[in-house]
Amino acid sequence: MKKYILCFLICVGFNVNGFSQNDAQTSSAAVQDVYFMKGSDGFHYINDKDFYTMKFLGKNVDYLENGAFKIQDHIITLIETEYDTSIYNNSKGIEEQKQVLQAYKDVELKYFEEFSEQKLKVEEKFFNNKDGKLFYLFSIDIPLDKVKTDEDYLTRMNILCFVVNDKLSTISFPLFNSEDEAEKAAYIKALTESVAIYPSNIDIDFLRRRVLNTENEDLVVDFESGDFSFVVPDYLNVIRSNDKTLWTASFPDVNNIKNAVVIRTIKKEKYDSFEAFNKEVLPQGKLGDDDGRMTLLLKEELENIGDFNGGSMRFQYMPSGTMRTYLAKKVTFETKTHYGLVMFNATPDTYKGNITRFDEFLKTFKIQKE
Repeated sequence: MKKYILCFLICVGFNVNGFSQNDAQTSSAAVQDVYFMKGSDGFHYINDKDFYTMKFLGKNVDYLENGAFKIQDHIITLIETEYDTSIYNNSKGIEEQKQVLQAYKDVELKYFEEFSEQKLKVEEKFFNNKDGKLFYLFSIDIPLDKVKTDEDYLTRMNILCFVVNDKLSTISFPLFNSEDEAEKAAYIKALTESVAIYPSNIDIDFLRRRVLNTENEDLVVDFESGDFSFVVPDYLNVIRSNDKTLWTASFPDVNNIKNAVVIRTIKKEKYDSFEAFNKEVLPQGKLGDDDGRMTLLLKEELENIGDFNGGSMRFQYMPSGTMRTYLAKKVTFETKTHYGLVMFNATPDTYKGNITRFDEFLKTFKIQKE
């Protein structure tokens, strides 16, 4: 075991998550809110309390007495902590998000400097993963007079931070003199590419299917109430639902915003006709009309995609009582036994980045009409 002085002093005063190891066969009814799920090339950290997952590459994980864990020879500490939501929330921008991330760095640096009784060198950088999620990595150099240099000693503490809904996820990666700095950086970068943040509870059963899907086969959902099926792409994060007529998912988090996909079905007998269903679920009226739920700002009829056989509409709206605007697309369909609605909802800033993905998702639907 590597020996060092400062590595986990950062944990003092914080509640470090206790992990349990679960393989991918564990039933969702039996698991904890926070645990590991073993995959073919790593361990998926599942946090269904703060609603996010990520994958740590490695074949084995060892749990250490100080609340940390060791995987692929990397010793790692993971802490979720609160941030000041008056400074940053979904109504704020990138600069405010950076501010709360740097505020965490200031607290940790102060602690390290007080312990070492000297000013410490710090490097920091912001970067985005392939989905556009913002990450903050800062590194604190450890003074040689605070370690035993005749052993494998700690040279630097790397701390990765990012916003997860109303929490900060902070992950510490100590660097020892025997380790390769570039390899450590590559491991951290690979982790950021695996982060998936959900708006609410994770569908653990579907996630298990995804983890076990080592052959990269299409993950098909046969909708239990509706006579249709579709393929779930890698980028959609499936949300748990106890309602068999409802299926929800979200696109990757960008600036703490997660665009939603909702599928809803209802038995045909509830409506006089498909036309009556469309009139209820698709925006009606003129631009500027307020139906008590929203003000309609834009409406455009679109051509159907693939198997869809109902209405297709893009619209912009403002929820009643707010000044926020959203862009959405709704499509309807008819099966042998049900009417259905698929809706994509986004902010004006995120709509463009995900609408093409949503349309590709619609192309995978197989609808049984007869």
